[in-house]
Amino acid sequence: MAPPQFPMYSSQPFPGDGGQIDEPVFGASRADDPGFAASMRSGTLLGRLRTMMLVLMVAPVLIAAITPLIVQDGKGRLGDAPWWFYLPLAAGALVAVLAGPRAPRPMGAGQAPAQAVETALLQFRQALLLRFALAEAVILLGLPLAMIGHSEMVFVAGFVLGYPLLIRLALPTTGTVDRIRRRLEAGGAESHLWAGLLARVPRSKASKS
Repeated sequence: MAPPQFPMYSSQPFPGDGGQIDEPVFGASRADDPGFAASMRSGTLLGRLRTMMLVLMVAPVLIAAITPLIVQDGKGRLGDAPWWFYLPLAAGALVAVLAGPRAPRPMGAGQAPAQAVETALLQFRQALLLRFALAEAVILLGLPLAMIGHSEMVFVAGFVLGYPLLIRLALPTTGTVDRIRRRLEAGGAESHLWAGLLARVPRSKASKS
């Protein structure tokens, strides 16, 4: 008996990603993750997402590198920025810590495996982008505050608060993927998230991006 054939799966495109995968690897779990570096050479959707997130995480580092060229420090030891300039950074970090892990929302139960894969991948991508945006906002907020307050230390504070959150919340490590999977399945659904992430991206799509 011939194995069942699955159509190409597509959901909303992720930046730099064609949004399609080959046949899901049903039955896959976190134990099948080849590792962060190895996955980026595997041709799987997980590897492509990990590569993309690493690229996105370079931008805050580049901003940090040019901050001394943009911000003119004041005369004080920490510049001219008063202490309350740091409060928005702390508030932004608190929002990221509280709201980030709540994404995504649980999936609805009762979906067929094929539909569950598509739904899970869509919500997974959206969750990564939301988490990334929340954490990066802490870093980016530090730049205008540093310019207004004439203090590089304000940006440094935003970077110190925000960049670890980027790694913790948005970098799709094995642990992060599995935490998101548990969020998706909190309502009793079976997400088959690993089945979709460990599926290969079609060669034609990989060559175009």
